[in-house]
Amino acid sequence: MAEHPGFQDAPIEDGAGDASRSEQIRGILVQVREDVKMGHAHDEAALLRQRLADAGISVSDDEIERYVAHE
Repeated sequence: MAEHPGFQDAPIEDGAGDASRSEQIRGILVQVREDVKMGHAHDEAALLRQRLADAGISVSDDEIERYVAHE
């Protein structure tokens, strides 16, 4: 349940909390790529960094670069 009414601050799909760190990052990356593809964002790395921070997943700049370059 969200701590703030009207805000989703946790995964809503069953099993989402059981995903590994890598699976969580890859799932967020898929969402980010769709947002970029649809024109809702232009900087994939910046949006990925923001979404990961929002999810409480800390990543290094090197990790961000690897995910953006190799996926």
